[in-house]
Amino acid sequence: MSKMVVVKLPKDEKIESLLESLLEHLSELKEEASEIRKQGMDTAVVDLMMTDILPKIKFARTTYDDADVGAVKRSLAQIRHEIDLIRTGTEFDAALVKIQDAYNDIRGGKLADATSTYLQLREVYPKLPEDLRRIVYKAALDIHRRISQGMRENG
Repeated sequence: MSKMVVVKLPKDEKIESLLESLLEHLSELKEEASEIRKQGMDTAVVDLMMTDILPKIKFARTTYDDADVGAVKRSLAQIRHEIDLIRTGTEFDAALVKIQDAYNDIRGGKLADATSTYLQLREVYPKLPEDLRRIVYKAALDIHRRISQGMRENG
């Protein structure tokens, strides 16, 4: 009868440390996904992507291959991107609703309501990516101009 021999492979401490930090990053992304899920946003794609990453981390721990570690990093970056898309879409949608509400208030002569909505829009604005900010900025500027003009005419 032969005995099975177990050969322990040496650990690569540098890659182990990197993988630990990637696991911590994954944990943070999971918390963030949970947060946005509680706000009623659909995180199904993110959740699916997260189920795929733990086997990649285990494999990278086994091989210590830079390509396998890179696959983990790319997966985390894709998850981050997907979470950002969920958040951005929601914030941009909120800005569009505020813009529409402000214009409706202005058309209805409700300048106080339009002003309140404009101030809410200003809170959403900094959270948007730069390209979407430019779009919202033009509308916000027009809303501000119309509110000011209406107050001068009525005041």
